[in-house]
Amino acid sequence: MRRNIVILTCRVGLVCAMLMHISCANTAKNLDQNIQHTQTYDVENTADFLMLQAADFMNQERFLEAADIYNKLYKQTKNIYFLKQVALAKSQAGNIESAVEIAKQYQTLSKNLDDVDTNLIIAEDHIRKKQYALATILLEKIVTISPSLHTHYVLSNLYLQENMPKKALKHLVSIYDDPMSAGTKLKLESLNQIVTIYLKLQEIDEALHYLNMYISNNEYSVNLQTFFPIYAKVNKIDVLKENLEKRFFEDKSVENARMLVSILVQLQHYEEAIKLLKEDAILLGNDGQEMLMQVYVEHGDFKQASKMASDLYAQTKRTDLLGLSAVYKYEAIASKDKQTLKPVINTLKTMLTQRNKELKETQQKLTKNDAFFYNFLGYLMIVHDFNIDEGMQYVSKALAIEPTSAEYLDSLAWGFYKKGNCKQAKETFNLIAPDMIQGIPELMEHSRAINECN
Repeated sequence: MRRNIVILTCRVGLVCAMLMHISCANTAKNLDQNIQHTQTYDVENTADFLMLQAADFMNQERFLEAADIYNKLYKQTKNIYFLKQVALAKSQAGNIESAVEIAKQYQTLSKNLDDVDTNLIIAEDHIRKKQYALATILLEKIVTISPSLHTHYVLSNLYLQENMPKKALKHLVSIYDDPMSAGTKLKLESLNQIVTIYLKLQEIDEALHYLNMYISNNEYSVNLQTFFPIYAKVNKIDVLKENLEKRFFEDKSVENARMLVSILVQLQHYEEAIKLLKEDAILLGNDGQEMLMQVYVEHGDFKQASKMASDLYAQTKRTDLLGLSAVYKYEAIASKDKQTLKPVINTLKTMLTQRNKELKETQQKLTKNDAFFYNFLGYLMIVHDFNIDEGMQYVSKALAIEPTSAEYLDSLAWGFYKKGNCKQAKETFNLIAPDMIQGIPELMEHSRAINECN
Protein backbone atom coordinates (compact mmCIF):
# COMPACT_ATOMS: atom_id res chain seq x y z
CA MET A 1 0.00 0.00 0.00
CA ARG A 2 2.90 2.34 0.74
CA ARG A 3 4.07 1.84 -2.83
CA ASN A 4 0.68 2.89 -4.25
CA ILE A 5 0.66 5.99 -2.10
CA VAL A 6 4.17 6.94 -3.21
CA ILE A 7 3.13 6.58 -6.84
CA LEU A 8 0.01 8.58 -6.18
CA THR A 9 2.01 11.30 -4.46
CA CYS A 10 4.31 11.51 -7.47
CA ARG A 11 1.31 11.90 -9.77
CA VAL A 12 -0.12 14.65 -7.62
CA GLY A 13 3.28 16.34 -7.61
CA LEU A 14 3.45 16.32 -11.41
CA VAL A 15 -0.07 17.65 -11.81
CA CYS A 16 0.59 20.35 -9.25
CA ALA A 17 3.81 21.36 -10.97
CA MET A 18 1.91 21.78 -14.24
CA LEU A 19 -0.84 23.73 -12.54
CA MET A 20 1.68 25.97 -10.87
CA HIS A 21 3.36 26.64 -14.22
CA ILE A 22 0.00 27.63 -15.73
CA SER A 23 -0.85 29.71 -12.67
CA CYS A 24 2.46 31.58 -12.85
CA ALA A 25 2.06 32.19 -16.59
CA ASN A 26 -1.45 33.62 -16.07
CA THR A 27 -0.23 35.83 -13.26
CA ALA A 28 2.56 37.22 -15.46
CA LYS A 29 0.05 37.91 -18.22
CA ASN A 30 -2.27 39.75 -15.83
CA LEU A 31 0.60 41.80 -14.47
CA ASP A 32 1.60 42.77 -17.98
CA GLN A 33 -1.96 43.84 -18.81
CA ASN A 34 -2.39 45.76 -15.59
CA ILE A 35 1.08 47.22 -15.24
CA GLN A 36 -0.35 50.48 -13.89
CA HIS A 37 -2.40 48.77 -11.16
CA THR A 38 -1.55 47.05 -7.92
CA GLN A 39 -2.95 43.52 -7.68
CA THR A 40 -3.14 41.33 -4.59
CA TYR A 41 -2.68 37.64 -5.32
CA ASP A 42 -3.85 35.49 -2.39
CA VAL A 43 -1.69 32.44 -3.09
CA GLU A 44 -2.42 30.55 0.10
CA ASN A 45 -6.13 30.24 -0.69
CA THR A 46 -5.69 28.70 -4.15
CA ALA A 47 -6.30 25.00 -4.74
CA ASP A 48 -3.03 24.85 -6.67
CA PHE A 49 -0.97 25.97 -3.72
CA LEU A 50 -2.79 23.70 -1.27
CA MET A 51 -2.25 20.67 -3.51
CA LEU A 52 1.45 21.45 -3.74
CA GLN A 53 1.66 21.89 0.00
CA ALA A 54 -0.16 18.60 0.66
CA ALA A 55 2.12 16.72 -1.75
CA ASP A 56 5.14 18.26 -0.03
CA PHE A 57 3.87 17.13 3.38
CA MET A 58 3.37 13.61 2.01
CA ASN A 59 6.97 13.57 0.77
CA GLN A 60 8.12 14.73 4.21
CA GLU A 61 5.98 12.01 5.84
CA ARG A 62 3.93 14.66 7.65
CA PHE A 63 0.82 12.67 6.83
CA LEU A 64 -1.66 14.18 9.28
CA GLU A 65 -0.88 17.70 8.05
CA ALA A 66 -1.33 16.49 4.49
CA ALA A 67 -4.66 14.91 5.48
CA ASP A 68 -5.88 18.22 6.94
CA ILE A 69 -5.10 20.03 3.70
CA TYR A 70 -6.75 17.36 1.53
CA ASN A 71 -9.79 17.56 3.80
CA LYS A 72 -9.87 21.34 3.32
CA LEU A 73 -9.64 20.87 -0.45
CA TYR A 74 -12.49 18.34 -0.38
CA LYS A 75 -14.74 20.71 1.57
CA GLN A 76 -13.91 23.59 -0.81
CA THR A 77 -14.31 21.65 -4.07
CA LYS A 78 -16.53 18.65 -3.17
CA ASN A 79 -14.20 16.67 -5.43
CA ILE A 80 -14.12 13.11 -4.03
CA TYR A 81 -10.58 12.70 -5.38
CA PHE A 82 -9.44 14.75 -2.37
CA LEU A 83 -11.50 12.60 -0.02
CA LYS A 84 -9.55 9.59 -1.23
CA GLN A 85 -6.30 11.44 -0.52
CA VAL A 86 -7.47 12.07 3.04
CA ALA A 87 -7.95 8.32 3.52
CA LEU A 88 -4.52 7.53 2.07
CA ALA A 89 -2.76 10.15 4.17
CA LYS A 90 -4.46 9.00 7.39
CA SER A 91 -3.58 5.41 6.58
CA GLN A 92 0.06 6.36 6.17
CA ALA A 93 -0.09 8.18 9.50
CA GLY A 94 -1.30 4.97 11.16
CA ASN A 95 -4.76 6.35 11.88
CA ILE A 96 -6.36 3.23 10.41
CA GLU A 97 -9.86 3.48 11.88
CA SER A 98 -10.36 6.97 10.53
CA ALA A 99 -8.75 6.00 7.20
CA VAL A 100 -11.12 3.02 6.81
CA GLU A 101 -14.17 5.15 7.55
CA ILE A 102 -13.16 7.73 4.93
CA ALA A 103 -12.17 5.01 2.42
CA LYS A 104 -15.64 3.48 2.70
CA GLN A 105 -17.22 6.93 2.36
CA TYR A 106 -15.20 7.45 -0.84
CA GLN A 107 -16.33 4.10 -2.25
CA THR A 108 -19.98 4.95 -1.52
CA LEU A 109 -19.77 8.38 -3.15
CA SER A 110 -17.76 7.17 -6.14
CA LYS A 111 -19.84 3.99 -6.47
CA ASN A 112 -16.55 2.20 -7.04
CA LEU A 113 -16.18 -0.78 -4.73
CA ASP A 114 -13.21 -2.03 -6.77
CA ASP A 115 -10.95 0.95 -6.11
CA VAL A 116 -7.52 -0.51 -5.38
CA ASP A 117 -6.09 2.10 -3.03
CA THR A 118 -9.08 2.28 -0.70
CA ASN A 119 -9.51 -1.50 -0.73
CA LEU A 120 -5.89 -1.84 0.38
CA ILE A 121 -6.71 0.35 3.38
CA ILE A 122 -9.74 -1.77 4.24
CA ALA A 123 -7.74 -5.00 3.75
CA GLU A 124 -5.03 -3.71 6.08
CA ASP A 125 -7.71 -3.09 8.71
CA HIS A 126 -8.98 -6.66 8.32
CA ILE A 127 -5.45 -8.00 8.82
CA ARG A 128 -4.99 -5.79 11.88
CA LYS A 129 -8.18 -7.27 13.33
CA LYS A 130 -7.05 -10.81 12.33
CA GLN A 131 -10.00 -11.08 9.94
CA TYR A 132 -7.81 -12.97 7.47
CA ALA A 133 -10.64 -14.45 5.40
CA LEU A 134 -12.09 -10.98 4.69
CA ALA A 135 -8.60 -9.65 3.94
CA THR A 136 -7.87 -12.38 1.39
CA ILE A 137 -11.17 -11.77 -0.42
CA LEU A 138 -10.31 -8.09 -0.89
CA LEU A 139 -6.67 -8.72 -1.76
CA GLU A 140 -7.59 -11.37 -4.34
CA LYS A 141 -9.84 -8.78 -5.98
CA ILE A 142 -7.02 -6.22 -5.86
CA VAL A 143 -4.39 -8.58 -7.31
CA THR A 144 -6.73 -9.36 -10.22
CA ILE A 145 -7.25 -5.68 -11.03
CA SER A 146 -3.78 -4.37 -10.23
CA PRO A 147 -1.24 -7.16 -9.54
CA SER A 148 1.87 -6.25 -7.55
CA LEU A 149 4.67 -8.17 -5.89
CA HIS A 150 3.70 -6.74 -2.50
CA THR A 151 0.07 -7.86 -2.75
CA HIS A 152 1.11 -11.36 -3.86
CA TYR A 153 3.52 -11.50 -0.92
CA VAL A 154 0.89 -10.43 1.62
CA LEU A 155 -1.59 -12.98 0.21
CA SER A 156 0.96 -15.79 0.36
CA ASN A 157 1.62 -15.07 4.02
CA LEU A 158 -2.07 -14.86 4.83
CA TYR A 159 -2.70 -18.26 3.23
CA LEU A 160 0.24 -19.75 5.14
CA GLN A 161 -1.24 -18.24 8.31
CA GLU A 162 -4.49 -19.99 7.47
CA ASN A 163 -2.68 -23.26 6.64
CA MET A 164 -3.53 -23.15 2.94
CA PRO A 165 -0.12 -23.98 1.38
CA LYS A 166 -1.43 -24.63 -2.13
CA LYS A 167 -3.03 -21.17 -2.33
CA ALA A 168 0.12 -19.62 -0.87
CA LEU A 169 2.18 -21.37 -3.57
CA LYS A 170 0.13 -19.73 -6.31
CA HIS A 171 1.18 -16.26 -5.13
CA LEU A 172 4.76 -17.22 -4.27
CA VAL A 173 5.23 -18.61 -7.78
CA SER A 174 3.78 -15.36 -9.19
CA ILE A 175 6.47 -13.45 -7.28
CA TYR A 176 9.20 -15.83 -8.39
CA ASP A 177 8.18 -15.68 -12.07
CA ASP A 178 7.74 -11.91 -12.19
CA PRO A 179 10.67 -10.23 -14.02
CA MET A 180 10.39 -7.35 -11.53
CA SER A 181 11.61 -9.66 -8.74
CA ALA A 182 14.82 -10.65 -10.55
CA GLY A 183 17.87 -10.13 -8.37
CA THR A 184 15.86 -9.11 -5.30
CA LYS A 185 15.76 -10.54 -1.79
CA LEU A 186 12.02 -11.02 -2.28
CA LYS A 187 12.71 -13.55 -5.03
CA LEU A 188 15.12 -15.44 -2.80
CA GLU A 189 12.59 -15.43 0.04
CA SER A 190 9.82 -16.65 -2.25
CA LEU A 191 12.11 -19.44 -3.47
CA ASN A 192 12.83 -20.55 0.09
CA GLN A 193 9.12 -20.64 0.87
CA ILE A 194 8.25 -22.46 -2.37
CA VAL A 195 10.86 -25.14 -1.66
CA THR A 196 9.83 -25.45 1.99
CA ILE A 197 6.14 -25.90 1.08
CA TYR A 198 6.85 -28.50 -1.62
CA LEU A 199 9.08 -30.44 0.77
CA LYS A 200 6.36 -30.42 3.45
CA LEU A 201 3.88 -31.64 0.83
CA GLN A 202 6.37 -34.38 -0.09
CA GLU A 203 6.49 -33.06 -3.67
CA ILE A 204 10.27 -33.44 -3.91
CA ASP A 205 10.53 -33.15 -7.71
CA GLU A 206 8.76 -29.78 -7.67
CA ALA A 207 11.05 -28.50 -4.91
CA LEU A 208 14.12 -29.60 -6.86
CA HIS A 209 12.72 -28.09 -10.06
CA TYR A 210 12.77 -24.61 -8.51
CA LEU A 211 16.11 -25.14 -6.80
CA ASN A 212 17.75 -26.39 -10.00
CA MET A 213 16.31 -23.50 -12.00
CA TYR A 214 17.47 -20.93 -9.46
CA ILE A 215 20.97 -22.33 -9.11
CA SER A 216 21.62 -22.79 -12.82
CA ASN A 217 20.14 -19.43 -13.86
CA ASN A 218 23.02 -17.48 -12.37
CA GLU A 219 21.05 -15.31 -10.00
CA TYR A 220 22.00 -14.41 -6.43
CA SER A 221 24.92 -16.27 -4.85
CA VAL A 222 23.64 -19.57 -3.53
CA ASN A 223 23.80 -20.50 0.15
CA LEU A 224 25.01 -24.08 -0.19
CA GLN A 225 24.70 -24.63 3.55
CA THR A 226 20.94 -24.26 3.05
CA PHE A 227 20.58 -26.22 -0.17
CA PHE A 228 23.12 -29.03 0.31
CA PRO A 229 21.10 -30.90 3.02
CA ILE A 230 18.01 -30.82 0.78
CA TYR A 231 19.83 -32.49 -2.11
CA ALA A 232 21.57 -34.88 0.27
CA LYS A 233 18.27 -35.91 1.87
CA VAL A 234 16.82 -36.97 -1.47
CA ASN A 235 20.13 -38.39 -2.73
CA LYS A 236 20.46 -35.79 -5.51
CA ILE A 237 23.91 -34.33 -4.77
CA ASP A 238 25.03 -35.08 -8.32
CA VAL A 239 22.18 -32.92 -9.62
CA LEU A 240 23.37 -30.02 -7.46
CA LYS A 241 26.91 -30.53 -8.79
CA GLU A 242 25.66 -30.48 -12.40
CA ASN A 243 23.76 -27.24 -11.82
CA LEU A 244 26.75 -25.57 -10.22
CA GLU A 245 28.93 -26.71 -13.11
CA LYS A 246 26.46 -25.24 -15.58
CA ARG A 247 26.41 -22.00 -13.60
CA PHE A 248 30.22 -21.79 -13.51
CA PHE A 249 30.84 -22.60 -17.16
CA GLU A 250 28.29 -19.95 -18.20
CA ASP A 251 29.90 -17.34 -15.94
CA LYS A 252 33.38 -18.11 -14.66
CA SER A 253 33.22 -15.70 -11.76
CA VAL A 254 35.08 -16.14 -8.49
CA GLU A 255 31.79 -16.59 -6.61
CA ASN A 256 30.58 -19.32 -8.97
CA ALA A 257 33.95 -21.05 -8.76
CA ARG A 258 33.80 -20.92 -4.98
CA MET A 259 30.39 -22.59 -4.92
CA LEU A 260 31.40 -25.31 -7.35
CA VAL A 261 34.66 -26.01 -5.53
CA SER A 262 32.76 -26.14 -2.24
CA ILE A 263 30.47 -28.91 -3.48
CA LEU A 264 33.41 -30.80 -5.05
CA VAL A 265 35.22 -30.71 -1.71
CA GLN A 266 32.10 -31.91 0.14
CA LEU A 267 31.91 -34.78 -2.35
CA GLN A 268 35.66 -35.34 -1.80
CA HIS A 269 36.30 -34.84 -5.52
CA TYR A 270 39.60 -33.13 -4.71
CA GLU A 271 41.42 -33.88 -7.94
CA GLU A 272 38.53 -32.49 -9.96
CA ALA A 273 38.54 -29.29 -7.90
CA ILE A 274 42.31 -28.94 -8.24
CA LYS A 275 42.14 -29.44 -12.01
CA LEU A 276 39.37 -26.85 -12.38
CA LEU A 277 41.25 -24.22 -10.35
CA LYS A 278 44.51 -24.83 -12.18
CA GLU A 279 42.86 -24.58 -15.61
CA ASP A 280 41.27 -21.23 -14.76
CA ALA A 281 44.12 -19.92 -12.61
CA ILE A 282 44.68 -16.78 -14.70
CA LEU A 283 40.98 -15.95 -14.85
CA LEU A 284 40.37 -16.45 -11.12
CA GLY A 285 43.59 -14.74 -10.00
CA ASN A 286 44.69 -14.77 -6.35
CA ASP A 287 41.17 -15.71 -5.22
CA GLY A 288 41.43 -18.90 -7.23
CA GLN A 289 44.90 -19.61 -5.82
CA GLU A 290 43.58 -19.18 -2.29
CA MET A 291 40.76 -21.62 -3.06
CA LEU A 292 43.30 -24.07 -4.43
CA MET A 293 45.31 -23.72 -1.23
CA GLN A 294 42.20 -24.59 0.81
CA VAL A 295 41.49 -27.62 -1.40
CA TYR A 296 45.01 -28.90 -0.70
CA VAL A 297 44.32 -28.43 3.02
CA GLU A 298 41.05 -30.38 2.80
CA HIS A 299 42.86 -33.06 0.80
CA GLY A 300 45.57 -33.28 3.49
CA ASP A 301 48.34 -32.11 1.18
CA PHE A 302 49.83 -29.62 3.63
CA LYS A 303 53.19 -29.44 1.89
CA GLN A 304 51.56 -28.08 -1.27
CA ALA A 305 49.25 -25.85 0.79
CA SER A 306 52.24 -24.34 2.62
CA LYS A 307 54.01 -23.64 -0.69
CA MET A 308 50.92 -21.93 -2.08
CA ALA A 309 50.53 -19.82 1.07
CA SER A 310 54.18 -18.72 0.77
CA ASP A 311 53.74 -17.85 -2.91
CA LEU A 312 50.57 -15.89 -2.20
CA TYR A 313 52.29 -14.02 0.64
CA ALA A 314 55.12 -13.07 -1.71
CA GLN A 315 52.55 -11.58 -4.12
CA THR A 316 50.18 -9.93 -1.64
CA LYS A 317 52.29 -9.31 1.52
CA ARG A 318 49.26 -10.39 3.57
CA THR A 319 50.55 -11.43 6.99
CA ASP A 320 47.83 -14.03 7.51
CA LEU A 321 49.16 -15.93 4.48
CA LEU A 322 52.66 -15.89 5.99
CA GLY A 323 51.18 -17.32 9.17
CA LEU A 324 49.26 -19.99 7.27
CA SER A 325 52.42 -21.04 5.42
CA ALA A 326 53.95 -21.82 8.84
CA VAL A 327 50.83 -23.59 10.12
CA TYR A 328 50.64 -25.81 7.05
CA LYS A 329 54.38 -26.46 7.17
CA TYR A 330 53.97 -27.66 10.76
CA GLU A 331 51.20 -30.05 9.69
CA ALA A 332 53.37 -31.34 6.83
CA ILE A 333 56.36 -32.21 9.04
CA ALA A 334 56.45 -35.94 9.66
CA SER A 335 59.06 -35.90 12.43
CA LYS A 336 58.38 -32.95 14.74
CA ASP A 337 61.36 -32.02 16.87
CA LYS A 338 63.09 -28.80 17.91
CA GLN A 339 65.26 -28.75 14.81
CA THR A 340 62.41 -29.20 12.30
CA LEU A 341 60.03 -26.91 14.20
CA LYS A 342 62.40 -23.98 14.74
CA PRO A 343 61.75 -22.49 11.24
CA VAL A 344 58.00 -22.73 11.85
CA ILE A 345 58.30 -20.87 15.16
CA ASN A 346 60.54 -18.20 13.63
CA THR A 347 58.09 -17.65 10.75
CA LEU A 348 55.17 -17.29 13.15
CA LYS A 349 57.09 -14.81 15.31
CA THR A 350 58.00 -12.79 12.20
CA MET A 351 54.38 -12.85 11.10
CA LEU A 352 53.09 -11.58 14.48
CA THR A 353 55.73 -8.83 14.57
CA GLN A 354 54.69 -7.64 11.11
CA ARG A 355 51.04 -7.87 12.07
CA ASN A 356 51.52 -5.72 15.18
CA LYS A 357 53.33 -3.14 13.07
CA GLU A 358 50.36 -3.07 10.65
CA LEU A 359 47.88 -2.64 13.49
CA LYS A 360 49.89 0.19 15.00
CA GLU A 361 50.06 2.02 11.67
CA THR A 362 46.33 1.61 11.00
CA GLN A 363 45.33 2.10 14.67
CA GLN A 364 43.33 -1.14 14.67
CA LYS A 365 42.87 -3.82 17.32
CA LEU A 366 43.76 -7.50 17.29
CA THR A 367 41.12 -9.78 15.74
CA LYS A 368 39.93 -13.37 16.25
CA ASN A 369 42.11 -14.29 13.30
CA ASP A 370 45.11 -12.93 15.18
CA ALA A 371 44.09 -14.93 18.27
CA PHE A 372 44.35 -18.14 16.24
CA PHE A 373 47.99 -17.47 15.37
CA TYR A 374 48.94 -16.41 18.91
CA ASN A 375 47.45 -19.61 20.30
CA PHE A 376 48.97 -21.79 17.59
CA LEU A 377 52.47 -20.47 18.27
CA GLY A 378 51.99 -20.61 22.04
CA TYR A 379 50.63 -24.14 22.10
CA LEU A 380 53.36 -25.33 19.73
CA MET A 381 56.02 -23.97 22.12
CA ILE A 382 54.27 -25.56 25.12
CA VAL A 383 53.58 -29.01 23.73
CA HIS A 384 57.05 -29.39 22.17
CA ASP A 385 58.86 -27.98 25.24
CA PHE A 386 60.48 -25.05 23.44
CA ASN A 387 59.79 -22.40 26.04
CA ILE A 388 56.67 -23.07 28.11
CA ASP A 389 56.57 -19.66 29.81
CA GLU A 390 56.92 -17.79 26.52
CA GLY A 391 54.35 -20.08 24.95
CA MET A 392 51.88 -19.34 27.75
CA GLN A 393 52.38 -15.60 27.15
CA TYR A 394 51.34 -16.04 23.53
CA VAL A 395 48.31 -18.10 24.57
CA SER A 396 47.36 -15.40 27.09
CA LYS A 397 47.26 -12.86 24.26
CA ALA A 398 44.88 -15.14 22.36
CA LEU A 399 42.68 -15.39 25.46
CA ALA A 400 42.67 -11.62 25.84
CA ILE A 401 40.93 -11.53 22.43
CA GLU A 402 38.65 -14.56 23.02
CA PRO A 403 38.42 -15.17 26.78
CA THR A 404 35.90 -18.04 26.56
CA SER A 405 37.59 -20.06 23.81
CA ALA A 406 37.74 -23.71 24.87
CA GLU A 407 40.76 -24.27 22.64
CA TYR A 408 42.74 -21.40 24.12
CA LEU A 409 41.81 -22.23 27.74
CA ASP A 410 42.97 -25.79 27.08
CA SER A 411 46.33 -24.49 25.76
CA LEU A 412 46.87 -22.38 28.88
CA ALA A 413 45.80 -25.20 31.21
CA TRP A 414 48.19 -27.54 29.43
CA GLY A 415 50.99 -25.04 29.98
CA PHE A 416 50.29 -25.04 33.73
CA TYR A 417 50.16 -28.86 33.62
CA LYS A 418 53.52 -29.10 31.84
CA LYS A 419 55.02 -26.84 34.51
CA GLY A 420 53.62 -29.07 37.24
CA ASN A 421 51.15 -26.50 38.53
CA CYS A 422 48.21 -28.91 38.89
CA LYS A 423 46.00 -26.56 40.91
CA GLN A 424 46.20 -23.76 38.32
CA ALA A 425 45.82 -26.27 35.48
CA LYS A 426 42.58 -27.62 37.00
CA GLU A 427 41.18 -24.14 37.71
CA THR A 428 41.88 -23.03 34.15
CA PHE A 429 40.57 -26.20 32.49
CA ASN A 430 37.40 -26.08 34.60
CA LEU A 431 36.53 -22.79 32.88
CA ILE A 432 35.70 -24.87 29.79
CA ALA A 433 32.03 -25.89 29.58
CA PRO A 434 31.75 -29.72 29.86
CA ASP A 435 29.75 -29.98 26.62
CA MET A 436 32.63 -28.30 24.76
CA ILE A 437 34.98 -31.13 25.74
CA GLN A 438 32.88 -34.04 24.53
CA GLY A 439 33.77 -35.39 21.12
CA ILE A 440 37.19 -33.70 20.95
CA PRO A 441 39.86 -36.37 21.62
CA GLU A 442 42.65 -33.97 22.56
CA LEU A 443 40.50 -32.08 25.07
CA MET A 444 39.21 -35.32 26.56
CA GLU A 445 42.78 -36.62 26.93
CA HIS A 446 43.91 -33.37 28.57
CA SER A 447 40.89 -33.48 30.88
CA ARG A 448 41.85 -36.95 32.17
CA ALA A 449 45.52 -36.04 32.58
CA ILE A 450 44.83 -32.77 34.42
CA ASN A 451 42.22 -34.38 36.71
CA GLU A 452 44.76 -37.07 37.66
CA CYS A 453 47.45 -34.45 38.31
CA ASN A 454 48.48 -34.06 41.98
